[in-house]
Amino acid sequence: MAGRGAGMGRGAGRGGGGWGGMGRGPSGECECPNCGHRIPHQRGVPCRQMTCPKCGTPMVRAV
Repeated sequence: MAGRGAGMGRGAGRGGGGWGGMGRGPSGECECPNCGHRIPHQRGVPCRQMTCPKCGTPMVRAV
């Protein structure tokens, strides 16, 4: 029975790194990648949908 022993198959790992496309939660800040301005994250609104009030650049989630 080839391929049935432990460690013989592929794809048995469970993954885990990164955010996997899921949101990072309701708290935190959004940051402008251009000028560095930060604003509080608004629950239910992805940072990338918000624009920087200083320069108009789309925001990113602050790490």
